[in-house]
Amino acid sequence: MRNRLQWWESGSFAFVRVPKAILMQPYYSGLSANAVLLYGILLDRVSLSLKNKNKFTDRNGDVFIYFTLKEICETLSCGHDKATKLLRELETYELITRVQQGKGRPARIYVLEFLNL
Repeated sequence: MRNRLQWWESGSFAFVRVPKAILMQPYYSGLSANAVLLYGILLDRVSLSLKNKNKFTDRNGDVFIYFTLKEICETLSCGHDKATKLLRELETYELITRVQQGKGRPARIYVLEFLNL
């Protein structure tokens, strides 16, 4: 049997943070739970890009990330079609923008601000 987690141990884990506004705002009520989770993961990856601004900033100074469909599939244990659908959901709700680079290179993903009404 596993030991019960003690309250003081929770600080030793890495967490994916999801903005409460996305869970509470009626505007986002049609967003699937997997899309919300993916948005939290993308926000986490933005923080890594911010630490390496010289590599992950475009000409306009906007920070972007790379997160391939394969990586999304592995992270969320889903198929290619599902990963594509989740990215489309986030685009529909204007939470991300993807810029294709062509020639087999991954798309740049720009994580956008969420509405905090």
